[in-house]
Amino acid sequence: MKKNCLLALILVLSPLVQANEDLSADEQRAATRTSLASEYYRRGAYAVAIEEGKKALESVPNYAQALNVLAVSYVALKDDAKGRMYFEQAVKAAPKDSDINQNFGAFLCERGDYKAGLARYDIVLSNTLYATPELTLIAAANCSLQAGDRALARQYFDRASKQRTNNLSVKFQVANYLLSEGELAQAKQLFIEVLRAVSKAPPELLWLGVRIERKIGNKEAELRYANELKRNHPDSVEATKLMTGQYD
Repeated sequence: MKKNCLLALILVLSPLVQANEDLSADEQRAATRTSLASEYYRRGAYAVAIEEGKKALESVPNYAQALNVLAVSYVALKDDAKGRMYFEQAVKAAPKDSDINQNFGAFLCERGDYKAGLARYDIVLSNTLYATPELTLIAAANCSLQAGDRALARQYFDRASKQRTNNLSVKFQVANYLLSEGELAQAKQLFIEVLRAVSKAPPELLWLGVRIERKIGNKEAELRYANELKRNHPDSVEATKLMTGQYD
């Protein structure tokens, strides 16, 4: 597992498309260009993604998924004004689209517009067919924490923990939250589940283990995770926190 796997943010883009006889020629061209734009975005070629996204709009001016790719590409280039503009056009073109609302919600929450961001997440969660509601619930919980609303965050975390998921990011973040709430037994259970699922524990996971065992008072386990953190990730932020006693 790479270091940032447990903390990855969600950006949802349309998959590659196949020829579809139900689409008009213009719609097929727009879909193909959007797929190319999505692939360039994933490769970090944001300027090319923008170029392909705009070509998609030449075929279908309000093609929602193209607007979505343009939005996240401009955000990646730190052009928030254009990113917001394309997000707003995208949700106008497809108000209930879960992928677009997921991305726009993340954008809004990251910029402190928590109420609007949570409203976007709630649109996603209203879609009972959405493939990964647990990730949206975690995002909404973290947005609520940033807004200072721990009660609302708890509701989202509780809903996320009830999802039948093997997603390690979800389990890790719920465990972190439970630790902050002093619910140590549940936090440890989730921590152990994640630890057993990875071949090599990343530093943030070991640091979670250190803090849980420290709160419980299990010095032996705390020392074991601390030594593993220092040995395997000596230059990590978490190792620095350990060495300087920054447990909170």
